[in-house]
Amino acid sequence: MEDKYVQKPIKKLYALARGQLIGRYSVAILVTLILSAVEVLLSFLTGANTINSTTMSYLTSVVITVVIDLLLGILVYGQANFYLKIARGLNADIVDIFSGFKGVTDKAILVQSVFTAFSVLSLIPSALIRFEVVYLPKEYDIYAEIGVFLLELLITFLAKLYFGLSFYILYDHPDWSVPAIFRESFHLMKKKKGRLIITYLCAFPLLLAGFIACGLGLLWFVPFFNTLLANFYLDAVKEEAWDPKGPSDFTPDRKDGSSTLDIRL
Repeated sequence: MEDKYVQKPIKKLYALARGQLIGRYSVAILVTLILSAVEVLLSFLTGANTINSTTMSYLTSVVITVVIDLLLGILVYGQANFYLKIARGLNADIVDIFSGFKGVTDKAILVQSVFTAFSVLSLIPSALIRFEVVYLPKEYDIYAEIGVFLLELLITFLAKLYFGLSFYILYDHPDWSVPAIFRESFHLMKKKKGRLIITYLCAFPLLLAGFIACGLGLLWFVPFFNTLLANFYLDAVKEEAWDPKGPSDFTPDRKDGSSTLDIRL
């Protein structure tokens, strides 16, 4: 079956994501709101210790940030689960975002640890500037902040380029070891890094449009982009995604153990 699979153009992945979300946006938006609310709530815990600029308060904040980021890996796994089901034409529900608490909690945290490590690495320049290890005149503060922000985005994206498929792989292969999951993600992305970069670049105008619309457009963009990434993964593993415009008798390569196709939400 894999020998007959033809890699889809990025334009087709976009069309699939849009079609798969028709009739499912209400649940996908609710999932986005729940995950965003959790992240905002937890961010107060990290921000509580940055009021004072002492070394101890800053280090305490970093430690809390790391712990919370690791725990968020459980919800990131659930998010991957939710959007993979949508891309496969399966029944997806809000409870799916909490599926990481069932049997794969430790692995979800370990997978997240790679992204957390990259995030901590991206904090080093700002820490050096904050504590004046690297001295910059006050008039250059704004440029330093912009530079550090862009560097953080770059480092985080580098992690995505190599290990961005890890949570999808964990969902499909919960019995695999974490090193095996990383190796598989690295292998799958070996010749697809440029393709992923183009996917992100093509989505950037949509992201800007979401911000321009007072941020409300992000409630459309976030579900769409996550569905797009789920389709990117299925394309990488040569699995046919569900096409709403395709044959009505389409049966996905099932991963949830159910016996019949149910695309209702």
